[in-house]
Amino acid sequence: MRLPGSPEERHPSLDAKIVAALDRVGEALAVLARRAAETHDLSPTQLRVLARLYAGPPPVAQTSSLAREFDVADPTVSDALATLRRKGLVRRQRHPHDGRRYELSLTDAGRDVAYAISRWTAPAEVATSTIERADAEHLLATLLNVLERMHEARLISVSRACTTCGHFYPAGPGTDPAVHHCDYFDYPLEPADLRVDCAEHVATGFSRP
Repeated sequence: MRLPGSPEERHPSLDAKIVAALDRVGEALAVLARRAAETHDLSPTQLRVLARLYAGPPPVAQTSSLAREFDVADPTVSDALATLRRKGLVRRQRHPHDGRRYELSLTDAGRDVAYAISRWTAPAEVATSTIERADAEHLLATLLNVLERMHEARLISVSRACTTCGHFYPAGPGTDPAVHHCDYFDYPLEPADLRVDCAEHVATGFSRP
């Protein structure tokens, strides 16, 4: 409710306020990424490439796959990879079974740097660690819901969250506690067990029995 005579809000609707809050969180994470990258003489894109190669597949360690993962143009990733190769942090080798393709991997030096930057989000995690457990679980579920809707709207190219996976069976309406089920691993998922990025993810078009 807007009070009489109050100044016009920059974000008058609830939806606009939610998006503005997410935008501020994104800005804070961008600052953390930039600081971590600068510490090791990297660009933010180079940091993301190293972090992704360090975490392992998916995606396939190829330029186009990484570009889609980061929602950037192929040349942006190509430039980052060229620089990382010059620095001796990434190597490119022909695919053992397909001579037309190349595989990317970290060198020993690249693995050392990737390990050093792998916890660049730690300050943000410390900030969220003070949230009450129940509130944190609800926040995670809400954010996964937002990611799912943004993925459906094609605002996010890649989603490997539980809520967009064909192996995921959500808890029934009114279930308390809300215990979901993962068909791939065949085990229950408590609210805190939901994954944002799962290597075993399949698109929701996956046919369930």
